[in-house]
Amino acid sequence: MLITPIWPMLRPAQKDDRLRSRLGGRLGERMATQSGRVMLGALDRIVSSSANYWVVLLSDVVGALAFLMFGLYRFSGLGVVAGVVVIVGFMTWGLLEYVLHRWVLHGPPSMARRGHAQHHADPRALISTPLFVIMTGALAIWALVRLVMPSGVAALLVFGLYAGYNYFALVHHLQHHRAKDLSRVAYLRRLERLHNTHHHRPAMNYGISTTMWDRLFGTFQPTNEPATELLLLKHD
Repeated sequence: MLITPIWPMLRPAQKDDRLRSRLGGRLGERMATQSGRVMLGALDRIVSSSANYWVVLLSDVVGALAFLMFGLYRFSGLGVVAGVVVIVGFMTWGLLEYVLHRWVLHGPPSMARRGHAQHHADPRALISTPLFVIMTGALAIWALVRLVMPSGVAALLVFGLYAGYNYFALVHHLQHHRAKDLSRVAYLRRLERLHNTHHHRPAMNYGISTTMWDRLFGTFQPTNEPATELLLLKHD
């Protein structure tokens, strides 16, 4: 006899719990969305900060030199071998540059593509990756490579990659801010013109520091020739 009067009293409480659960879920979703927007706004401000741009340029040079010193300290082989490892790393950067530029910066929607779109909208703006992002990536690559080779060799390989990245960053900066200085060197002047073509036709000339991989992957477009139909279709 006690069960009958108690059951109706429990139902409103259950409804209240469900209502609180729904309201809490909606509130959590709104807070998560708002937090995401705040984080995106903060990242946009960092990426577009001139202070971040110059500090990143300097810190990445320091980071590369740190890998060089550590690699030389831990390396115990012939100097020729060390030089070859560095050259291999430097050349590998050209491929990584192409892959990242084509399939990440011009790839699916992401923070990286968002920042690169800002660069295309205003090529002279001082836009860069946030501080320590490249350095963290270099450390991650070193940690993986050292699983299959000595730490000193891995450090020299990463130094080659990092040196290639710094070369790319310097060339890219000069292309947009000191083009007249580049014009004194025929090879660099040609790279600047090819990169300018990329800004007008984003589906071609992804390589900034080298044209090798564009030629191999069929996305090379000389500045003195009209765009091919295939490349124009890719852009569309």
